[in-house]
Amino acid sequence: MRLKLLLLLMSCVFSALALASNDDNSQQPVHIEADRAEIDEALGVMTYTGHVIVRQGGIEMRADEVVVYSKEGELQRITAQGQPAHYLQERADGKIVKGSSQRMEYNANSKQVLLMDKAQFWQGGNRFSGNRIQYDPDAERVLANAGGATNKTGEQQRVTVTLQPRPKKIDAQP
Repeated sequence: MRLKLLLLLMSCVFSALALASNDDNSQQPVHIEADRAEIDEALGVMTYTGHVIVRQGGIEMRADEVVVYSKEGELQRITAQGQPAHYLQERADGKIVKGSSQRMEYNANSKQVLLMDKAQFWQGGNRFSGNRIQYDPDAERVLANAGGATNKTGEQQRVTVTLQPRPKKIDAQP
């Protein structure tokens, strides 16, 4: 009986640690896979090309080319380009946010993601599209704008947003 209780308590502790580690992805190691890597340690610039996958905690970025900038061994920012590049984050609360665009920038200090050129972003069931979308995961804030882009007919593009209604609460009847 004591062994079962001990195992149950340990599993709860480890589950809490796993959830806590997803809250602050910046404290997790960065793992990168690519077909090719070029590293210039003196400049703190690492360029990865060909089916690049970057993972840090619950964050994943996929692109054709990724450039990682560091200063004194600390990650500063990551830029990604693709047809399109993809961003995915699994939050500690289980919510999934994802985005795609031709170009992305991740700022390690502010933890913000900037999606540019044909940008789309999904937060829960809500969808945002525009030429430029900025996402702040700490504040769960999305800022989208058209950025002066025009469509094929020369008309000014606009931001589009699709918001999903919250499910109605069903009152329990006696």
